[in-house]
Amino acid sequence: MTLREIQSKLQDLQHRGFVGTYRNGPTGIGHTLERELQLDETNLAVPDLGGRVELKASRKQSGSMVTLFTFNRSVWQVPQGEIIRAYGYVDDKGGQSLYTTVFHRHANSQNLRVKMDRSAHKVHLCRNDVVLGTWSIFTIVGKFLTKLERLMVVFADARISEKSKREEFHFNEAYLLDKPEPNRFLDAFERGLIAIDVRMHLKPMGTVRNHGTGFRIEERNIPGLYKNSSRII
Repeated sequence: MTLREIQSKLQDLQHRGFVGTYRNGPTGIGHTLERELQLDETNLAVPDLGGRVELKASRKQSGSMVTLFTFNRSVWQVPQGEIIRAYGYVDDKGGQSLYTTVFHRHANSQNLRVKMDRSAHKVHLCRNDVVLGTWSIFTIVGKFLTKLERLMVVFADARISEKSKREEFHFNEAYLLDKPEPNRFLDAFERGLIAIDVRMHLKPMGTVRNHGTGFRIEERNIPGLYKNSSRII
């Protein structure tokens, strides 16, 4: 699909006004956009842009966060099971879990915080002075540059239909973003715009289930990570 074809499909969708969601819940907007564009995956093959483009959809009124990427391999300085037992909580199934969002500098309710050391090129997840996990800045910036080299963000007004009581979306604004900027990414991290999402729990037998540690940002702040931004609709 060429960029002109994508733009034409988005313009047609814009002119249709509000369309009903194909799925309830937070992921409904992305799923609905994919269905309307007749896509089977969340990235687009766009030959005239030289490759694939990641696609994300966002509610304009929402302050919700989206995952830029996950990275979890060989980062833990303390065994994950010990972290869950020490700083987690009992979930609604009676098991031990640790699902929490952590920002730079400011401690959260589990007293976890993120510290960035640019001189050592490290990002640390800490509890007081104990380092629980460490990421190389080179690694996370590399993930950002490769996974999100080109990004198309489509914004929609959202409402609940009085008739169906289901969510509806009016997709009416879209941007093509490219040339992700490493320093903008790191500055956003330091300003508390990007968070680390810890998502793990203990299975009944005591083994750890880790769903991938996510690097997340509010959808409306994504364009600020890129050098180039061009409006499509």
